[in-house]
Amino acid sequence: MKKIIYIWLVKLISKLKHEKKPENIVYLMSFNGNVNFIKELSKLADNKHSLTVLYLPQCQNDANKLNKIGIKTVKFQNNIDFLIHKLPFILNAQLLICDNYYAFLSGIGFDHDKTHVVQIWHANGAVKSFGWDEPQTLKRSKSDKKRFQRVYNQFDEFIVGSTMMGEVFQRSYHISKEKISLLGYPRTDNLFNCKWQSKTLDKIYYRHPELKGKEILLYAPTYREDENHKVKLELPIDLDLILKQLNKNQKLIIKLHPHLIKEEKNLKQRFQDEHLIWIDDFSTNDLLLITDRLITDYSSVIFDYTLLPNAKQIILYCYDFKEYKENIGIQKDFQEWAPGPIVTSEAELNSIIKKPLKRANFDKFNIKWNTFNDGNATERVIKHEENYLHS
Repeated sequence: MKKIIYIWLVKLISKLKHEKKPENIVYLMSFNGNVNFIKELSKLADNKHSLTVLYLPQCQNDANKLNKIGIKTVKFQNNIDFLIHKLPFILNAQLLICDNYYAFLSGIGFDHDKTHVVQIWHANGAVKSFGWDEPQTLKRSKSDKKRFQRVYNQFDEFIVGSTMMGEVFQRSYHISKEKISLLGYPRTDNLFNCKWQSKTLDKIYYRHPELKGKEILLYAPTYREDENHKVKLELPIDLDLILKQLNKNQKLIIKLHPHLIKEEKNLKQRFQDEHLIWIDDFSTNDLLLITDRLITDYSSVIFDYTLLPNAKQIILYCYDFKEYKENIGIQKDFQEWAPGPIVTSEAELNSIIKKPLKRANFDKFNIKWNTFNDGNATERVIKHEENYLHS
């Protein structure tokens, strides 16, 4: 009921404060990691068009970076303050770029001849299902389903790096192929940036010299939720058992999802081992640069890792594969294109870790999922979106 009332208020205010000629550029940010793209987007701002980044609290770090270079950022949450003070920014957007699903969009009556709404998403590919492909969606009420589709229909365009990701959106959001723009995924540009790679590597090895010359295993799993959508505070792996398998030249780094911060603190206190390294001063994306073996599950990190020159092996530790597929949802053809072995037991995982490292060939995977990701996606997207500001 609260959601229904809130969306009704969004609808009411959007009618009352409707802009006849929207002119601004607005970026809705719920995920960190797209600062470089936003910097380039800011170059489209002029005397007529201003850029405002509306961000959720978890993106404070990126908001601080943007503030330092003079880009206007405004924090928001779904509350009354948003309706009164933040929603007007969106209503005055000629170009609105979103990195996620935002429920309040279902209540806004955009004139799509004057406002161009773009979905840029927060991942380069998808293992997990979402939208209509998510099993739980089918169990929702008719009113919920209508509200979901109203949000999906608000997007005029979906920026993707491959036909595969475009097809995921078509199935998940029930949208037409014409809305898919195969321009490349801007966040991947950094993965082709030799200066960024070199600079980041130098920083990592300067602060953590014990990692240089070692075989690095990075364990970066996604999080799980219970039936009430509460995050499960548990690590689905026996660390004691894993650590016993490592040889003198191997180091294990664990990077948990931000939702598992409490669990990470507990693990740091429990596990102190010469093979285990806890790193807080670098992101998962940074650490991919030194990773020889990536151990993950349903995380989208695989789509980024395979683009790096140092990528050698991916192990997909999916101990709950059947349960996850039935309850959360996994792309139906995942097992066909998975970029590494899918293992469902720790015995299988340990067996692979103990074997000498052999470099995998990710060419077929990248052709499928990273088709248009070549380091120049940002430039193409910016030029493309500029057309909507001057049309």
